[in-house]
Amino acid sequence: MAAEDEAQSKEERLATLESRLKGLPPSIERAELLLDYGTLMLDFQQNEDAWDAAWEAFNTFTENENWELAVVATDILVSADQKDSLVALAHGIWLGVTYPINPETTTAILQHMIDESPAGSDTAAVAAVTSHFLADHRRSEGQDGENILFFTSQKLAEVAAQHRNIKDQDEFEIWMAGNEFDNPDSFLPKLSAAVDALADGTWWIDRDALRAAIPKI
Repeated sequence: MAAEDEAQSKEERLATLESRLKGLPPSIERAELLLDYGTLMLDFQQNEDAWDAAWEAFNTFTENENWELAVVATDILVSADQKDSLVALAHGIWLGVTYPINPETTTAILQHMIDESPAGSDTAAVAAVTSHFLADHRRSEGQDGENILFFTSQKLAEVAAQHRNIKDQDEFEIWMAGNEFDNPDSFLPKLSAAVDALADGTWWIDRDALRAAIPKI
């Protein structure tokens, strides 16, 4: 009965979203509704519809420089499992690392890279290291910040075990230092190379222009 109620609730939410989207011109409001719509389409296994909704949302958010929600849109694009989903993953990671958005959003998109990479691969390790590094540097004070740091540390430990069969803290510290995973000047370029490989020359954004617009510290 609970499952039936949940399905009915989703049907009702879908009908409400479709009604609100009808005739609504391109806007941040519409794009935010499209994120909800795309997520529901994934629940209903309507992946092409999920892609279409998230694609429109992504374009609106990038045009308005709302980088956090642009990354959320790429998460749906990746989950929709379409021919350009890996390109979408490249965009989500690039934006999520480049801009100081909520670390939970960046962690979610980097988790896709870990999942898409072979177990024990260098790419999975670099993604996990980056996720933990950003969580540590961007987390908020309080329990939410502690939770995201704990989550990324657990994921990093899992990846380390797969990468080099790391079993204890001493081995972990040796693994981190030996691979220069404690040095962002070393692991971030490796992540960048992996992202470029995912995109394979297909970029929907002008990265050079975006880099040039970032204030120099």
